[in-house]
Amino acid sequence: MKTIRVTEATYHAIAAAATFPFQSTGERQADGTWLVPIEDETFERLDAHRLPSESDEDVVLRMLRAYLGRKPN
Repeated sequence: MKTIRVTEATYHAIAAAATFPFQSTGERQADGTWLVPIEDETFERLDAHRLPSESDEDVVLRMLRAYLGRKPN
């Protein structure tokens, strides 16, 4: 299982976009970010969509906006 780091705002956006009851598996860090464990397959799918120099946060936000039908940038 892999772990990604996202901001508080992104973590809450993921929870809001969930189409199923959201069960928190993330661990909030002292700096306000979240460490979120994700399945290896999910990580590979995110990594396949990652643009050069994109962080975990960047790719998650871009994919979330695309999922919600908004402009990716």
